[in-house]
Amino acid sequence: MTRTNAPAPAHIGAPAAPAAARADGDLGGIPGQDIPRDHAGFGVLTFDVCLRLVGGERIGRVAFAADGEVLVLPVNYIVDGNTIAFRSRVGSKLSAATSHSVVAFEVDGFDETVRVGWSVLMNGYAEAVRDDAEIRRLEARGLAPWAANLERPTWIRIHWDSVSGRSTTPGSAGRRC
Repeated sequence: MTRTNAPAPAHIGAPAAPAAARADGDLGGIPGQDIPRDHAGFGVLTFDVCLRLVGGERIGRVAFAADGEVLVLPVNYIVDGNTIAFRSRVGSKLSAATSHSVVAFEVDGFDETVRVGWSVLMNGYAEAVRDDAEIRRLEARGLAPWAANLERPTWIRIHWDSVSGRSTTPGSAGRRC
């Protein structure tokens, strides 16, 4: 697990390269065979690589407990400094955010043709953004809500405490756990 006591690298939010392996062996920015492996043989991604990969995607899943159940819901999001920001209407996501609940945020990518993939998990807490200037700044980032009928969407911010990531590579994808 990588701690986030360091600021995000300057390249966060830059589009991630495609995951397909090129003829020269490049895995689209996903480290290849020479990275540390976990007990199951998956590559362990560095903090910087995790942030670059998350910054290059637009759809993730937020997980939280609500009403005695664990919910995992897809959201479109932006990386905003050292946080993840997304919009929500009144409901379980907003309820979890307003109580500073512990949440997880997961993003992944996979290229089936070359069997290369990655997954990044961020753990932290969520809060509703209440400051009008912050709301205007986030709205200027251009994140459009999925549902056209969203009126006065609420911004939710996830502050991560830990970031970890794993990858498969052509050499590890065929292994069985």
